[in-house]
Amino acid sequence: MKISIIILVTGMLIAPELQAQKVYSLSECRQMALDNNIKMRNGKLEIDQAKEQEREAYSKYFPTVTASGSYFKAYDDLLKKKISLSTSQQQELTKTITDLGLNASALSGMPTSYTLKAINHGIVADVMAMEPLYAGGQITNGNKLAKLQTEVKKLQLQQSQDELLNTTEQYYNQLLTLYEKQHTLDAVDKQLERIHQDATNSFKAGIKNKDDVLSVELKQNEISTNRLKLENGISLCKMVLAQYIGMNGKEIQIDTTLSKNLPNPTTYYTDHATALDNRNEAKLLDKNVEANALQTKIKKGAQLPTVAVGAVALYQDLMGSGQANIVGLATVSVPISDIWTGKHGVRHQQLAEQIAREDREDNRQLLMIQMQSSYNDLVNAYKQIELAKKSMEKSAENLRLNEDYYHAGTATMSDLLEAQAKDQQSHDQYTDAVAQYLNSRTSYLIATGRQVQ
Repeated sequence: MKISIIILVTGMLIAPELQAQKVYSLSECRQMALDNNIKMRNGKLEIDQAKEQEREAYSKYFPTVTASGSYFKAYDDLLKKKISLSTSQQQELTKTITDLGLNASALSGMPTSYTLKAINHGIVADVMAMEPLYAGGQITNGNKLAKLQTEVKKLQLQQSQDELLNTTEQYYNQLLTLYEKQHTLDAVDKQLERIHQDATNSFKAGIKNKDDVLSVELKQNEISTNRLKLENGISLCKMVLAQYIGMNGKEIQIDTTLSKNLPNPTTYYTDHATALDNRNEAKLLDKNVEANALQTKIKKGAQLPTVAVGAVALYQDLMGSGQANIVGLATVSVPISDIWTGKHGVRHQQLAEQIAREDREDNRQLLMIQMQSSYNDLVNAYKQIELAKKSMEKSAENLRLNEDYYHAGTATMSDLLEAQAKDQQSHDQYTDAVAQYLNSRTSYLIATGRQVQ
């Protein structure tokens, strides 16, 4: 009863860990890499940045509104005027006072000259709104350029995504290859156990000497050493893959089934001239030419007059009583000095546009070469698989024959172990060829602007 309880408790403790050991497929690893890779996150943020810049450029269509206000206090009055009455003015003033029935003798005590002072403090405020009517196309082309930058960021993000998917598969297939070679070693161990048993029986029967037994044991030790190397390689590859998909420091397990779905490369072939326009790189080359063309238009527009209309709301209080007013404005600005200096900037940009066009044509040719090279790699990998299959068949038959010959006494243990080594080598070559085919298929699909499988 106690033993049953211990087994039950132990099972309960182990079960959650076993259940938590998830087996990740290639598609899951790819998705996790996309979700957790810092380059992808930064790429999405850069798209958001570009969209904000696009909105900023669009705001140039709206009026520019500015407001200002000031209060001042002068050390002395800003307006001073010294006034002196001439003799004739004094006589005229005396006559006017007399006509009014007043006593003109009061004027004798008043000064004939004095100073008028005014404005030693005040308030001035204004609100101005100006709407651009024409700016040489700079605003329109600036908006197009901002929108173009957003499209460029999206294409660059797709580029990063393709690179990420490709690298993830390479890490995944590298780990898968090591697991498959480990499976091959398992089969080799069984072969060597059988050979060792046969050699031991023959030695005990006096048919063979002990050298055959020792030769098999040395080979088994060699396989054990190779197994340790494989286990270390698997551990390291798992760490690299885990870090790449955002599970750094965690134990992961992948599906170790080696794919048998290996269609002929003609299944994936597509017309490269047609596929060229689907490449993100080709689209980016087009965007670069388009961007330089817009910058050329902006440079030319900077040399043209700009026209704007608007209004100013004014308020001033300089004489102790405030006054408000509204003034309509229309401005025309002509960049006179740019007529002879700006033309060099335009020419400089025109040359940059021409360079972008030349680069596009050159790089499109290189992309065509790259697509053909990727397809050649896929074809070569497929041929290597076919050769490896034949090698496995021949090596398996060779191993069988050498075992029969050894039992019949017509072959040595060295011949048998050599046949076994060739059989193991042919299996490893097949595994490497399959992994190369899978990697080459993904590279070719990306090179022709298609989604990976």
